[in-house]
Amino acid sequence: MELRCEPGQHLSEAERAVVDYINKQRYIISLLSISDIAEGAFVSNATVSRAIRKCGFSSLSEMKFRLTEDAKENKQTYEMNKILSMSYTECMETIKRIDIPSIIEIVRLLRGASVVYLLANGVTALLANEFAVQLQCQKINVCVISDSQMMKKMDLLATEKDVIFILSLQNSTPELAVGAKLGRKKGAKVVTCCCTTGTALDELSDLVVYGYTQSIYSNEVYGCASRLGLMIITRTIAEYMMAGSEQEG
Repeated sequence: MELRCEPGQHLSEAERAVVDYINKQRYIISLLSISDIAEGAFVSNATVSRAIRKCGFSSLSEMKFRLTEDAKENKQTYEMNKILSMSYTECMETIKRIDIPSIIEIVRLLRGASVVYLLANGVTALLANEFAVQLQCQKINVCVISDSQMMKKMDLLATEKDVIFILSLQNSTPELAVGAKLGRKKGAKVVTCCCTTGTALDELSDLVVYGYTQSIYSNEVYGCASRLGLMIITRTIAEYMMAGSEQEG
């Protein structure tokens, strides 16, 4: 179902923008507030309310209910709605958890490091490799370590001039904490980006930034959790560094 103006009603240009925006976002409309819609359509909250009433709904809540119920009638649309809702939740929850002063301090440490050791395991190592490229573009000396045995030898690699940067969903790999502990003994700073609080990495890290994750791809063949939260954090760090470099230039 698409939102349409009621017969006999006339939409202004701004109100039409609201209707168009709602139709584009109807699969995640249950997650959006009136302010979200107003910002997305570049109008005021009052304009959103007027547009909704002209489409035959007494309130935003009534419109959300109707659009959501209609989406459930179509199985494919409903499943897509759930997927988009999960992604939206992960993005919003991660953004809420990001501590801006910590990000700024992390960037300072990365820029001043002799070597940045990126520690990650499994599928998360793929994200670490991408982040490494982003840091290398900032002329940062980066070494990605995804091998568990190498993590146990961080005391032979790290120095007081280095930073150990750990990417992990749940810290389910014990060697990550081992690597952090050994690096700290050598005086290296430890930064952790994790989607789980209360792990051993919390006490071993100088700075921790938390993301949010949910289980995805749950079936008999493959089960995994989303790394979208970690991607948002690393992207924030990389883009902030880029913005700083451009200002300096």
